[in-house]
Amino acid sequence: MLAAFSAMVSCSSNDDEAQTNNASIIGKWYIDKAEKYTSGNKKTEVKVFSECEKKGTHEFREKDMTSTTFAPENNNCVQTDIVTRTYTFDPVSKKFWYEDEKDFPYTISQLTQTDMVLEDHLEDIDGDGIKDVIKFYFKRIK
Repeated sequence: MLAAFSAMVSCSSNDDEAQTNNASIIGKWYIDKAEKYTSGNKKTEVKVFSECEKKGTHEFREKDMTSTTFAPENNNCVQTDIVTRTYTFDPVSKKFWYEDEKDFPYTISQLTQTDMVLEDHLEDIDGDGIKDVIKFYFKRIK
């Protein structure tokens, strides 16, 4: 997902809270946009994915997920990769990690029936000694 980015305070009502409580990552999603916040210059860069890139999907099942990516090539939209990986999601801590990468978790900071925000706090992109934040904004397909 991070490679896709580099090639790249909401108010709640009771209805929103009920929707969030019943939300699950299980399903098919696409990435709508990504934001990269660097602490050194306190700037946020936003990458809005093209319609072609939005054809890429991330389908979460109980223990594994399959990501299919697309990119523009010679005025066509072509599939560039398909990868299936196992994952763990701890709904209490909201931590998500792939296979045996428990020391490198992502955080799911928002999860509703229609939206999910996955945060990466793993890298110091700007070299200031502070880990920067990349947020991936997912929309549910089904």
